[in-house]
Amino acid sequence: MTQEWPPEAAPPTDAAARLAESEITVTECRDCGAEVHGLNGRYACPLCGWVNHWSQGSTTLPRAEDDPDYPGN
Repeated sequence: MTQEWPPEAAPPTDAAARLAESEITVTECRDCGAEVHGLNGRYACPLCGWVNHWSQGSTTLPRAEDDPDYPGN
């Protein structure tokens, strides 16, 4: 006999809410021309190592204090 249990739904967290608002974006690597996929306009090419500047993203980055592992939390 096999039983299937429905997955337990985890309560939404701030991190989950931020992830839900994220968008996968695509561009061409400025160094090697490969198609690069990123999150909210931030990219890193796995082929040549090119990374765009953090300020070129389409959203603001979280502060260090927002990290649950931040020493002050």
